[in-house]
Amino acid sequence: MPDDWYYHTLRFLHPLGAFTAFVAATVALLSVKGGRRHIVAGRWFVGGMTLGATAGILMSLRHSPPSWGLLFLGLVTLSFIATGYLAPAVGRGSRRDYRRDRAATVLGVLASVALIWNGLLDFTPRALIEDGVIYGGIGLAVSTAHARWRGPADPSRWRVEHLTSMLAGYTVVWSFIFELYIRVVLPRAAQVLIPSIVGSAGILWARRRFGAPGVARGAGARVTAGAA
Repeated sequence: MPDDWYYHTLRFLHPLGAFTAFVAATVALLSVKGGRRHIVAGRWFVGGMTLGATAGILMSLRHSPPSWGLLFLGLVTLSFIATGYLAPAVGRGSRRDYRRDRAATVLGVLASVALIWNGLLDFTPRALIEDGVIYGGIGLAVSTAHARWRGPADPSRWRVEHLTSMLAGYTVVWSFIFELYIRVVLPRAAQVLIPSIVGSAGILWARRRFGAPGVARGAGARVTAGAA
């Protein structure tokens, strides 16, 4: 393992970003949606997640061989954050941001498949719950569902796409908290399953709650008027 200032800086920035995102997401979830506090907290969440994921990716490349699981999870996380952040602008009709959204979605699909494959390679009969397979599966499900969004041609779905991508990123943060700080209390399987099951339930709820035609039409009207 490398032992230099660069690596230790990344080790500091990685959890710093995760904890910043954790606090910011809590504030955003408890704030009035679309209000100033929600928007500011959301930006801090995006910044924290981007910092943590980027530091994790760079850390993974400092290993020899690279830590593939950390690398692929970081790329999946960046995809979540990018698609969630871009969704309001895409809902307002930005085709440039929609092209960026499509690139981030492709990244999410490819990185999720790679994460699942890496998890299967690490599978052993003594470790039936492999986090790469679990979180790669969540990433693949979220990314493929998001890929069906037609963007400016279907602005009414901006809210559900925004919320589910952000919740997927929040699930990654919770997995980080469980792995680092709750591992002394829970077995490895519970550390993986609890945040993944709760996060998946939240994502499914959001897609059903805000993906309903009536709700989606109302949300679309507001975002195209510049309320996002």
